[in-house]
Amino acid sequence: MALLATAIALTTVVGSAALAHAENQTPATASMAANAATRTAIPKGFLLYESRATRKRLEKKVVRTRMQWKTSDHLGEPLLIDPCFKGKQTDKGRQFARTITGRSVLWDGDFSEQVIVYRNEMAARAAVKGLRSDLRRCAKRNRYHYRVKDTRIGDEAFMVNMFKVASIDGATVMRQGRTVAIYATPRTSHLQDGSSKWRKGEYAEREARKMAKKLADTPL
Repeated sequence: MALLATAIALTTVVGSAALAHAENQTPATASMAANAATRTAIPKGFLLYESRATRKRLEKKVVRTRMQWKTSDHLGEPLLIDPCFKGKQTDKGRQFARTITGRSVLWDGDFSEQVIVYRNEMAARAAVKGLRSDLRRCAKRNRYHYRVKDTRIGDEAFMVNMFKVASIDGATVMRQGRTVAIYATPRTSHLQDGSSKWRKGEYAEREARKMAKKLADTPL
């Protein structure tokens, strides 16, 4: 009986100490969790195309008409560039994502922005590598042609010339740390093929550079 009483007393003391420790640590733990969430989540208004001023500038650039803008934080959104027509998410390790698309019925082509935060840099590198592989494997599929050229933005980046039947789009894919950003824009030079020179300003490089700087200055 004495041994049982001693065991019960010891359990009570240990349990009380553990409970007191947990109670003391709860505020700090909650604060750390909140700070971690703040560091990793994509803040509202962080993407360039979330700004009305930027949207108006893009609308005046080509179509000179109001466009319909759509924003999605769905993790399963396909990459903006999908040369193999997968139509679904195939990269792994996403933690946060935001995709914005502006579309006009008067213009064949979208202004699109996509920012994806991965769990680590390795996952982000794998996503870029997978997209490069798709662009090589499906460079010519049906009446779609894709060409790629490396550029110096962020940790790694490349431009994409996308010839789609009767229109040409340009895009820039950029990785900064564990975050990947993609910008796609209608080309202003309407050529009958995708063999034009890589004209500066037709691949949304300006937006990609601006986002790379933002990402370098934040914990994302």
